[in-house]
Amino acid sequence: MSATGPVVAVDCRALVAGGGGLRRYTGELMRGLAALGVNLLAWLAGWHIEPMRAQLADMLTALGLDVPVDAVRVPGKLLYEEPGLSLWRCWPRWLPPPQWLPREADIYHAISWPVPLDRRVPTVLTIHDLFALRQPTWVPPNVLSVHRAIAALAPRAAQIIVDSDATGAEVLALTRVPPERITTVPLAVDHERFGREVSPEQVAAAQERHGLDRPYFMTIGTIEPRRNTARLVEAYDLWCERNGPELDLLVVGRRIGSYPEADEALARPRRGTVHVRTDLPDEDLVALMRGALGFVFVSLVEGFGLPVLEAFVAGAPVITAATTSLPEVAGDAALLVDPADVGAIAEAMGRLAEDPALADDLRRRGRERARQFTWERTARLTLDVYHRAMV
Repeated sequence: MSATGPVVAVDCRALVAGGGGLRRYTGELMRGLAALGVNLLAWLAGWHIEPMRAQLADMLTALGLDVPVDAVRVPGKLLYEEPGLSLWRCWPRWLPPPQWLPREADIYHAISWPVPLDRRVPTVLTIHDLFALRQPTWVPPNVLSVHRAIAALAPRAAQIIVDSDATGAEVLALTRVPPERITTVPLAVDHERFGREVSPEQVAAAQERHGLDRPYFMTIGTIEPRRNTARLVEAYDLWCERNGPELDLLVVGRRIGSYPEADEALARPRRGTVHVRTDLPDEDLVALMRGALGFVFVSLVEGFGLPVLEAFVAGAPVITAATTSLPEVAGDAALLVDPADVGAIAEAMGRLAEDPALADDLRRRGRERARQFTWERTARLTLDVYHRAMV
């Protein structure tokens, strides 16, 4: 579809320097908007512009996107670190900010970081979560600074997008944004990637490559306090103490910051086996999810909870937390537990291990639930927000 209408400058810094979730959101949203005929412009800011521009061009090509790129040279410390973020938080309304956006831009979508503040162009800001403001000890200082800047600058945006109603409630509680400027636009899942056909032989080969010669539960996510890894490992140990070490636990994720409780939990002697992998290639990831007894995602705080949807599509029965955004994502397609209750997590694992009929029912319900979450829907809802921002 040919691009028409107002020019939307999309902040593409996450495509070259963001985490996996932000990168997926940016890329899939842009693909969805392009399919709707939205006139896109990829915007970048940073100090080493030419390498960033080249990397972005490669990313856009891989996504099948042919959109112009505009880049502005700005010191990274001004964008991501103190005291730059404090400067933006305190920027007076009467002093014009730098005009870093190209003249042809009609609207600016800040994917996560809230600058620039070019007032001639309305800004749509996506807020994925603000949990650092509630739990500052859970994150490195730079992440806390970014969350503080987002909260301070959010009222200056024309419209706010949140991934879930739970995050919307946090924005209302922690910022001065009025409710009429907040819209929930759920994320989506890559059905082609996680729902592809995987044969029993491929599942068995992936399990052998990773030393999984017994039934196992699986989790995916960064190892950090909010992801509750320590309690998950404790729940697994409790199950083994009660039932014997016939099952393994596979933890897939990289470490973020300090998390001594997880270090202690993973290091202690145990009857069973906990396998830790920093990352997995796609072909192994889907195969191992498909072959797991269950996928356990018991975060204390989530802005959305994309791994739950990915597990649904891959065909894994899911146990997840009955807190923040996760019930919105899971609906009635998962076992919901109190993430602070180790016994409840262990009991849910036992139910899946001992009741194949329940596991099969959750697999069916999970696939049905995931069909509601598509990037086309995310793009259409986002486009509606753009229209409101320009009124």
